[in-house]
Amino acid sequence: MIEVSKQGDAVIIGFTETQLQMYVIPQLKAAVVQILDQKPGHVIFDLAHVEHLDSSAMGAIFHFQRKIREYNGKLGLVHVSGKIMQVFKITKSDAHLDVFETLEEALKA
Repeated sequence: MIEVSKQGDAVIIGFTETQLQMYVIPQLKAAVVQILDQKPGHVIFDLAHVEHLDSSAMGAIFHFQRKIREYNGKLGLVHVSGKIMQVFKITKSDAHLDVFETLEEALKA
C-alpha cells in the first residue's frame, strides 16, 4: 500500500497501489495518519505508481494536507502522471497543491 523512507527532515511516502479508489482509502488513511502523528516537517507523496485516483483519493490528499498544515508542515507531490495532473487541473486542485517533477525539486522546496 505504501513505502516510507526518509531523506533529511523529509518523509517520503510512496503509494504502491496503481488505483487509489474508495476501496483502499480507509487503509491508506490509517497508514499515513500513523506517520503524520509524528509530525514530520516535510512530507512528500510519491505518485510514481499511481495511474488513477478518484474523488475519495483527492479528498484524502486534501485531508492530509490540512493535517500537515495544522502543525506547520509542508506537503509536496512528485512523479504525478499526465493523466492525474489533468484531473488536478480540471478540478483546479493544482492551484492548491505543490507538485514537483522530481524528488530532488521537492526536497529543495
